[in-house]
Amino acid sequence: MERVAARRTKAAVPLPSDRDAALAELIALSETMASGGAEEGRALIERVLPSPPEEFTQWSHYPKGDAIDPGTGARWFYHAHPPDQRGPKEHGHFHMFLPLSAFGELEPLATPAKDDAAKVVHVAALCFDIDGLPTHWIATNQWVTEEYLYPADAVIARLNGMDMSYAGDAKGIAHVGRWLTCALRASRSDVTDLLLRRDEALAKITARDREAEILASLPFRV
Repeated sequence: MERVAARRTKAAVPLPSDRDAALAELIALSETMASGGAEEGRALIERVLPSPPEEFTQWSHYPKGDAIDPGTGARWFYHAHPPDQRGPKEHGHFHMFLPLSAFGELEPLATPAKDDAAKVVHVAALCFDIDGLPTHWIATNQWVTEEYLYPADAVIARLNGMDMSYAGDAKGIAHVGRWLTCALRASRSDVTDLLLRRDEALAKITARDREAEILASLPFRV
């Protein structure tokens, strides 16, 4: 009889239950990443940037192909715009997405213009400065990430299921997905406000308006 080996999968770690728990884990993860040991003391952004001699390239997604949680399908990627298209001290930002499958049969407000676009729904982006510290959240127009656009209330209703805990692990980027997940949970009220403000701006323009890129912005608060 043919023997089939059981595949090992990581056990899901419960998400923080409230803002205080999310903040506590966020701080603990930051300390773990910066403490050294087997991970060589690489902080959040350092884990994402390419190692020498490879150079960090504007617009490129890091990691290549994005970081996707194998259990939930939620994902993130990091990139940077050219200096003239970002703030004076901004380095880059993490874009975070829910999988399209999380929205079931709900009809999107807009769909990607590209046939090969990823089946994702943008939640928010978190910007970082040149010192590697998070500064502010942004919500972008639909054309920016070529997402399946859904109204704010539909995205907000699914934030509790937003889990990127193991997104990046398969590509050797430990802890980052969990850190971003905790950042979203710690900033739940701000991200909710951000998405509502995004929809207020969308009501006055179109999802393909190239003159409208960032529709809402709020500080990252801890």
